[in-house]
Amino acid sequence: MSKNKLLFLSLAVILIMNIVLLSKIGDLNNRIQNLSNNYNNLQSSINSVTSNVNQSLDRFTREQSWITPIQINNEKSKVDDDQGLVVFNWQIKDYQEGSEVTFHYRESDSEEFKTITAESVNTGLFEVSLPMEIKAEPSWELNISWSGERGAEQVTEKIAREKKQVAQTLRCYVSMENDGTIKSSEISYQNFDYLTYMKYEPIRGHVSINDNHYNISLFEENNGNNGYESLLIEFYNGDNLVTREPLEVQEDQNGMRLYDLSYNSGSENISHVIIEVKYKNGDTFQKEIF
Repeated sequence: MSKNKLLFLSLAVILIMNIVLLSKIGDLNNRIQNLSNNYNNLQSSINSVTSNVNQSLDRFTREQSWITPIQINNEKSKVDDDQGLVVFNWQIKDYQEGSEVTFHYRESDSEEFKTITAESVNTGLFEVSLPMEIKAEPSWELNISWSGERGAEQVTEKIAREKKQVAQTLRCYVSMENDGTIKSSEISYQNFDYLTYMKYEPIRGHVSINDNHYNISLFEENNGNNGYESLLIEFYNGDNLVTREPLEVQEDQNGMRLYDLSYNSGSENISHVIIEVKYKNGDTFQKEIF
């Protein structure tokens, strides 16, 4: 056999082997793709089944629970000066007349639970009122920005509600006794910090400072009994009061009141600024904003 024929035969064999290998590789890729699709379909089915089971379990748990979650009644709760009254509500399903319902609570600074007999306000609906020490004050939510020589870039900071050293929270649960059998709910955590700010319209707005130019804009949404009587801005140079400027008020079409002040201190150095808010009930609050 000549060398040319041997070479041609070798090339033919190699070509046929490559074709067979490519065919097998294609079949293998198809199988891998099918397995991947089957796995994804199976995973999707498992997720769907898991979701349905969780939803059914949650629904079953809610239906089987003998008591609804304990909630704060915002309409009945109130804060006056340093004293507050926090009202809690819950409902007992299938309540049996004559059962004794007790509210157990523990304040954040206490180690033992205290008890109080719950009052029935409707069939299965119960309520307790707890006197608490709550200092009423407005919340301050101001955006302050600087530009000019105070910084190459505008800096923004926010004065939000100040955190208290002791949080206004308590732990509580409900027990029900009937014919010597006692049932207790799970312990829940109730935070009533927000009641502190219900008495007064919050102080919201923006303060823009560009070198010696001050633009202050505040807005009042509620215009209710706890609304603003007046707003004043005090500018200080050290301990010396430079000026006290009132904010001009405008009322837009939606009933919101807008308070504005544009002040240029000129050559006078301003070390800090204080906002003074007087409410319609005569209470006055101040805050140094920088």
